[in-house]
Amino acid sequence: MKDQVTTRQNVFKNKNFALLFSGVLVSNIAFMLFNFVMSLYILRISTEAYGAENAPLIQGYYLLVSGIVLLIFMPFGGALADRFNKSRTMYITDYIRGFVILSAGLLIYLTNDPETKILVIFIMAIILGTNSAFFNPAAGSLLKFIVKDDELQQSSSYLNGSRNLQNIIGLIFGGILYALLGIYVIFFICGIAYLISAVTEMFIKYDAKAAVGKMTLKSVLKDIAVGVKYVYNFKPIFVLLMMALFLNFFTVPIFQNAIPYFIEFGLSEETKYLFIESMSIENWYSVIMIAASVSGIIMSIILSRKEPKKRYFKIISKHLMVFVAITVIISTLMCMYYLDILNVNTILISITILLFIMGFSSVGFNVPVGVTIQRTVDAEHLGKVQSVSGVLSQALIPIAGLIAGILISKVGIVSLYIFCSIGVVIVIIWYLSNKYAKEI
Repeated sequence: MKDQVTTRQNVFKNKNFALLFSGVLVSNIAFMLFNFVMSLYILRISTEAYGAENAPLIQGYYLLVSGIVLLIFMPFGGALADRFNKSRTMYITDYIRGFVILSAGLLIYLTNDPETKILVIFIMAIILGTNSAFFNPAAGSLLKFIVKDDELQQSSSYLNGSRNLQNIIGLIFGGILYALLGIYVIFFICGIAYLISAVTEMFIKYDAKAAVGKMTLKSVLKDIAVGVKYVYNFKPIFVLLMMALFLNFFTVPIFQNAIPYFIEFGLSEETKYLFIESMSIENWYSVIMIAASVSGIIMSIILSRKEPKKRYFKIISKHLMVFVAITVIISTLMCMYYLDILNVNTILISITILLFIMGFSSVGFNVPVGVTIQRTVDAEHLGKVQSVSGVLSQALIPIAGLIAGILISKVGIVSLYIFCSIGVVIVIIWYLSNKYAKEI
């Protein structure tokens, strides 16, 4: 037992894992910082161009475009991840992202026309989404090639913990920098961060075996079909991904659409709110979103010290029920705020606490799922399966963002919270009653 503990504690002595960890850390800090600021900036620039009543709809179109591009190209990214050097794919795409963000920031700085700025943002979103489609499968499937099987849970836990650390750093600096220095500094910092990440990833070395046969469009499409068939035939994983597909459909709009809307058009219009003298609305947005990341880091550390299990259904189910319950509670509280039943300070405190609790359940679900996929999928299919899993779990997110924008603009924000609450309850009931779910 002592030898096992020592091995788990020394995973960072693996040079490749340390490089992967640091590269992903810097890259995802930039990703979180950039997405945090863009969620507010797109509402502000859209309000300037088309009015406050249409701003949520423009935000919905932005999320739709970003998500659809990612989903269209991700299967190709997964197929290529199994054919090319994964670390090379990572640093090439990070170099591209860095230069694109720097160029977009410069173009936005040089124009005063809000419609032109929105056009630049949409073009940038298409390029960044395409890059992510190739980066994500490569990064997600690399872990199995650089750590031992008995280190998968610990390394996966640390990577999940790093994502939450990235969220904290990105959100803290996002709120401060955006409030004090503006959007152009954010573009510069994020672009440079991606370039630094790319340099780090260039030093990752592993035994990259090339796929047999010449790569053609036909062979890539065949690889995609193999990945789809592999996932579909693995019923427990397929059912899990179907649950994630619809759970994301009903929960992501709350965080991508509803909470930024509350900050930009709710909290900003309050004459008084908690710590108004020292905290801007961007700072409060940071605090709210950071809450889940703090608990996520704690949960990642806890899981990294635990032995892997043969079955994860009970653990996954427990965390899912907590996640869904908190989603319903948050929706209920926000509806009460918009109906003038609760004041803004109650909302700020309650949402922060609830998201802190939600962070435990989110990591408690994601780590077992990641370990199961890494442990059970054949190495030669891992990139394809990672991309298919990403597509299946996220396929409806772009549509969800657009529907949320329409509901907010045309019906009202309360309708979105009711819609999401009913949806997550139906999804969790279906999953817990499915016979294949119990085989995880």
